[in-house]
Amino acid sequence: MGNPTLHDVARRAGVGKSTVSNVLAGTGRPSEATREKVLAAVAELGYAPNRAARLLRGGRTGVVGVYVPGNPSLSEYYMRFVFGVMEPLSARGRDTVILSGADRSTLPPMDGVILSDPDETDPAIAALLASGLPTVCFERPFGTSVSSPDIVLWCDHRAALTTVLDDMRAAGGRWPALMIPPETGDWTAQLGVAYRDWCARHGVTPVIGSVDWIPTPAQLDTVADTLLTEHPGIDGLVCGPVDTAPAVLPTLRRHGRTVGVDFQLATGTESTAARLGQPPITAIDIDPLEAGRRCAALLDGLLTGEPGGEIEHPVTVHRRGSTVLGAPAPPPPSRRRR
Repeated sequence: MGNPTLHDVARRAGVGKSTVSNVLAGTGRPSEATREKVLAAVAELGYAPNRAARLLRGGRTGVVGVYVPGNPSLSEYYMRFVFGVMEPLSARGRDTVILSGADRSTLPPMDGVILSDPDETDPAIAALLASGLPTVCFERPFGTSVSSPDIVLWCDHRAALTTVLDDMRAAGGRWPALMIPPETGDWTAQLGVAYRDWCARHGVTPVIGSVDWIPTPAQLDTVADTLLTEHPGIDGLVCGPVDTAPAVLPTLRRHGRTVGVDFQLATGTESTAARLGQPPITAIDIDPLEAGRRCAALLDGLLTGEPGGEIEHPVTVHRRGSTVLGAPAPPPPSRRRR
């Protein structure tokens, strides 16, 4: 077993990580009984705070880390989330450092960390959750191999996708497919469960294509082409990651499918491209800018002694023309005379 972490102490004492931090820092208002339980757990486990954890006492660094999967500059969704985190923290005099997925055996001095879409296969997530730093997660950690954060801001993606699929069926669709990353995070796991449950209720075979968290156009074309070739009867597709739905339109056209006429298309992540598409694409919207702002406020409260817990973040379904069947086919592009 490795060196005990602040999470191990919290679990042994039966309290939250923020309570352990407050006891060790002499801040907050823990009861005497709680303080004794924490100190006893520290002694039993032989816990020694690392440098980053010592610096977080009182929030001395003025720096907060934010971690998202992959490169945020490649994703409108994650860029909006990161800016949502940075804006309110900057207004409170805190700087934000964007953490990469590199080796996390050592951490820069930080007061706390915000994690988006924690994935059980990501070693950086595991290291950050075990670091002892006050932690806010956007979406629940998934799997048994990761530690618990102090606060979770989570979304009911399962209910949102069920709403989208029900709407698609009400509009005439009968056999939609799903395209999502591997189900190793709570977001993708919720989508997978919702889709399979819906298929079971309506007696259709689940058809799921796997793509990366931030897939390339070539990968999207390959996966969509395979789904349409192997399952020619599907009449709809829900694409999970941001901007994947608009990117599969050329593949659909190559297979003779017309969105809004004989094929339905939806996305699990709202984007500018989805809103402005022709036709506009039905989307699940969790407003990453507002989610980032909420995570920043929750971490700021955590650093000043407020309690942790789980909080639900609202999800909106935008119903648009891409999930309507039988609409008139769009006219061909006009040719201008020279």
